[in-house]
Amino acid sequence: MKSSEKGVFPGDTLTAQERLAAVIRLEEPDRVPVSLMLYYFAPLYAGVSMRSYMTDTGVYRDVMRKVWEDFGPWDLYYNINPVSRLVYSYVNMMRILWPGRELPEDRMATVEEIDYLTAEDYDEALGMPAAVADMLFRLRMLPRFCPEAQGAGTAETAARYLVDLVRQVIFWRKDFSWWRRQGAVVQIGYQAEMPFDVFSQGRNVLNFSMDLFRVPEKIGKASSHLARSYAETAVWISRLMGVPRVQCYCHRTSNSFISPAQFEKLALPSVEIVVRRLVEAGITPILHCDGDWLRNLPVMRRRLPARKIILQLDGLTDIFRAKQEIGDHMCLFGDVPAAKLAEGSPAEVREYCHRLIEEVGRGGGFILAAGCEIPPNAKPENIRAMMDAVKAYGSYTGKGRAPEVAA
Repeated sequence: MKSSEKGVFPGDTLTAQERLAAVIRLEEPDRVPVSLMLYYFAPLYAGVSMRSYMTDTGVYRDVMRKVWEDFGPWDLYYNINPVSRLVYSYVNMMRILWPGRELPEDRMATVEEIDYLTAEDYDEALGMPAAVADMLFRLRMLPRFCPEAQGAGTAETAARYLVDLVRQVIFWRKDFSWWRRQGAVVQIGYQAEMPFDVFSQGRNVLNFSMDLFRVPEKIGKASSHLARSYAETAVWISRLMGVPRVQCYCHRTSNSFISPAQFEKLALPSVEIVVRRLVEAGITPILHCDGDWLRNLPVMRRRLPARKIILQLDGLTDIFRAKQEIGDHMCLFGDVPAAKLAEGSPAEVREYCHRLIEEVGRGGGFILAAGCEIPPNAKPENIRAMMDAVKAYGSYTGKGRAPEVAA
């Protein structure tokens, strides 16, 4: 670290950026990096309405700076602030009920699963020009479930989306510059639900489960067709934002929803297309893998590139077994359980983080974080316990490193 560069903790010998690059390569940095996803926790902690937090960028900025001052510093700024519901819907591709609109002002945004796709939409996706298929498919589907696009044609939806995307880019670039001045790394340059998962969410679980038996090959082909333009959009926007990391949401690809055989044959080809294009472009894929992924890990190890990917887990996959299965192939991200942060004691949280650092962090390739996100009802003292554990046990070289545990 150059003398002009800023570390996160006193005594750091690497910047947060250097530390992140090292763990992605599965190397040991100076200490374990930490990421806090505080999106829904932050406004409740700060005592502001969810509506104002999600719609007023000034309120969001002030709230996030408050949690930084009260709980920070940390390494990775987990940036999720949709400037508009239309942008949020484009990313998530499900109906979102909004605080202050469909919901009371202090309620969290809620996802409502409706079956807005039909079985014929796989053919529609396959018929779209490959260069723009993913973006065009999303824009055509948005009027079916998003109030901001209701009644609009594709061209009008695209115009509304681009206006809101420009607003998002302007806000993010200003926001990112502040976080970088604090020494933090911005985590995400682009994020969106993966194509296979869009089909599952748009059809709903029951209909999609039937489709997996009726038209499995069509689902696989349509997912791969959309994946190529998904990857190109991700590269373009990630470069525009100046953040070479893309968060790929795989909410419906786990063993909680499909079998390992279905994953390998129908979902993994599209994942592989996206991952390899991002890696080719010098961008790190962050696979946000909710659900139980344990039985998918062996084929991911065989098919996806090594030392290029962050695998983010949410508590349903045993991260200690994941370390054994794929920890020498992908950087692991997680995995303090939400229940422990909400209901446990600081001592329990600190000791669990200690175990994660010692076992999952052994040899490098690990980012300490909550499982998916910090729950809204987390105890503030438990978040501080996470940070205390990094300071006490996270060093790979300093006195704070706990004794090695026998393998």
